Amino acid sequence: MFARIVVLAAVALAWALAPAAAAAPVSIVAAESTYGVIAQAVGGPYVRVLSIIRNPDVDPHEFEASPRTAREVAGASIVLMNGLGYDAWMSRMLDANPSPSRRVIVAAQLVPARLLADGNPHVFYDTRVADAMAARIETLLTQRDPAHAADYAARLREFRRSLAQVDARVARLRSRFAGLRVTATEPVYGYMLRELGWVSLGQTLQFNVMNDTEPAPAVVARYEDDLRQRRVALLFYNRQVSSPLVRRMRQVAASAGIPVVGVDEFVGPGMGYAQWLLASLDAVESALRGRREAGLQPAPRAMSTNARR
Repeated sequence: MFARIVVLAAVALAWALAPAAAAAPVSIVAAESTYGVIAQAVGGPYVRVLSIIRNPDVDPHEFEASPRTAREVAGASIVLMNGLGYDAWMSRMLDANPSPSRRVIVAAQLVPARLLADGNPHVFYDTRVADAMAARIETLLTQRDPAHAADYAARLREFRRSLAQVDARVARLRSRFAGLRVTATEPVYGYMLRELGWVSLGQTLQFNVMNDTEPAPAVVARYEDDLRQRRVALLFYNRQVSSPLVRRMRQVAASAGIPVVGVDEFVGPGMGYAQWLLASLDAVESALRGRREAGLQPAPRAMSTNARR
């Protein structure tokens, strides 16, 4: 009997001295990987992040959520989305699976003053919006998991240091190529172009393509003329969307010697947010360098910003 008491006491002592079981990671579901990688950067090992759209080849406007996706969203502690109708399917899933404990962060609502007046939904190319998203995530994680508050704060500081690198690169390009005129097949890169201080011509056609609306013949003709007359220095296109019109504009640009730069709507596999932005800026700088090496002069600079034509 005494031996049994000793054994039971030893077991009880072992349980008392054992480290407390680690808390389960906070479940975060991001509509797009662009926000998922921000959550991972801030949360580190203390979060479980699921990015629903993470394949750069997926067209977000044609995405259809599956029942499995709906279950993931229903069980999430924190949901991240873009807003402005960009991921309306997420709004529908949230409405269908209400939860009083779930917190939703909508990027487009974080810094309203940063939204472009034309309604461009691609706010993820604005580092100020990304900073606000990261800060909000850090606040919610600290509330739900105060034991790791210091870790979340440190990770937020590190994320902000990475954003500073992006801002420094943008400032360099803005100074070196002040007031450059460019164009695009869609306004995906619009927020970054604003930071660069560059003017994007052909906005009407860009929004027609984005909204899957047939542009008027006069709009197409004017757009092609800008390319043929080299009134723009670069043509940006959305790598995730292809159509006969987009392919034609890329061909016209190539024939005119206008460099073409592809941009994505989502952060690709294995990349961080700042790394993704820097990669796009590398491509831009490389294209402009190639233009100069080919003996082409920069397109005339403009004084206005992003006016529709």
